Amino acid sequence: MRYYRIFIAITIAFIFGIVLIFNNYQTFSYSQIILAYKKNSIEKVLVQIPTCTPDDRARQRALLHTLLQWSQLAQEHNIQYWIAYKTLLGYVQRDGLLPHALNLDILVMAQDTSHLAELCTLNFSSNYELKLHPQWFIVEKTKRSYFNQEGIDFVEPNARFINRKDHVHINIWPMYDYNPNQTRIEKNSQPMLTEYDRNYKWKSSPKEWTFPLQKCLLSGIKVWCPAGPEKIGVHLYGQSFLIKSPIECINGAWKKSHEDISTIETTHTQTTTTRLSDEEFIEKILKSVPICESDDRDRQRYLLSMVQAWSHLAEKYNIQYWLSFGTLVGYVQRRGLLPHDLDIDVTMLSSDTPKLIEISKLNFSSTYEIKVQPQWKIVDELKRSYFRKDGINFIAPNARFIHQKTRYHVDIFPAYDFNPTYANESTEMQQSENLTVHDNNYHWLSYPRNWTYPLVTCYFSEIQALCPAEPKKLVETIYGASSLTKSDKKCVNGSWVRNS
Repeated sequence: MRYYRIFIAITIAFIFGIVLIFNNYQTFSYSQIILAYKKNSIEKVLVQIPTCTPDDRARQRALLHTLLQWSQLAQEHNIQYWIAYKTLLGYVQRDGLLPHALNLDILVMAQDTSHLAELCTLNFSSNYELKLHPQWFIVEKTKRSYFNQEGIDFVEPNARFINRKDHVHINIWPMYDYNPNQTRIEKNSQPMLTEYDRNYKWKSSPKEWTFPLQKCLLSGIKVWCPAGPEKIGVHLYGQSFLIKSPIECINGAWKKSHEDISTIETTHTQTTTTRLSDEEFIEKILKSVPICESDDRDRQRYLLSMVQAWSHLAEKYNIQYWLSFGTLVGYVQRRGLLPHDLDIDVTMLSSDTPKLIEISKLNFSSTYEIKVQPQWKIVDELKRSYFRKDGINFIAPNARFIHQKTRYHVDIFPAYDFNPTYANESTEMQQSENLTVHDNNYHWLSYPRNWTYPLVTCYFSEIQALCPAEPKKLVETIYGASSLTKSDKKCVNGSWVRNS
């Protein structure tokens, strides 16, 4: 009986302890627990960000923690914002923080600034504070004043979210639904938004480039991005925005690149006699592609040269294609070639295949050839045959662009205006709202047409190419969300192995 009473007492105490712990746990919000988890994840993300100077890592860590806190605050208080300027540049170039960044930039609609004023009065953190410019409603920055005694040492942004401990901040810039250089009653042919450009001049862009906002990941942190980040970047910074940062590490310091950005652009357009040769250009961009196995570099060289040759051919003959499948995964993950890739994938409308047939009959190259599947009109690839004597050792692609010596190739897959499961081409009397392709398991997959069109110019390992309008949505739909950031292969002891 004595042991029984002891057991009962211990049980009651245990249950009481569980209840106490649970009650204490309840004092922490779910968002705080998630926040703590994400803070630990920042250390994993930092490993992927290069450093140059001794204080880089501490600053990068502080910026990411500040962004995480802002993201949490914005979510809790329903603040509509999106990343902008150099922060957007980092997202487009590397899906993350620019390694030399000193601060972060976001935009909010100017009329929403009053909502920030309410947050300034809250004691939401001991390490962070929100400073609102007292004259934020004055549009012209030259008519604003500094209020240094109140910690307002800025006039251009409407507000700043400040990390008091680490002395970094997020600039909160205004976006206007009218051009301050014009009267509000002037009407544009389409809705426009206006912000500062990099020279603090007003610059307008179509509203559809910004809205609807889309969720995105910046160095693993969930933030909001504009609807067309590449379009906005090119609009503000020029085509070089999509290629590389003008800042690079030189002798242990971040400095402006010795290589003029305009020179980089002309390597694609071939408009200057001082450009790098095609071979020199490929060798330059190969430096940014990792290797693991002994034959990696040769294969990567052939593949990138082939992308370049295909791009030139497509531009010359107006071939409307887009990067797809594993090649698109590479573009989304690293803006270029996946280091373990064995071929290149593009897609084009099946109805455009006759154009490839005509080009294949031309003597367009002594290095490359185009092979078209004779049964390309048969939609179900299982009903197609191999024609090995003719060099057609494929059935799924409609065609291949082939390097004759090595047989490395660009697979040219078909997209259809109809879903072959339910219809055929003859039953479709008008352009479909969807496109249909094979997924990675060769099942039919239909998705919104506007995920592909309008096609956009992009840079794949710095080589000009054509990308679908929504590359991330396509990759996530075909391969899953993890494929946006995680490669399916990793290097282990000199070999590429599956990254489980």
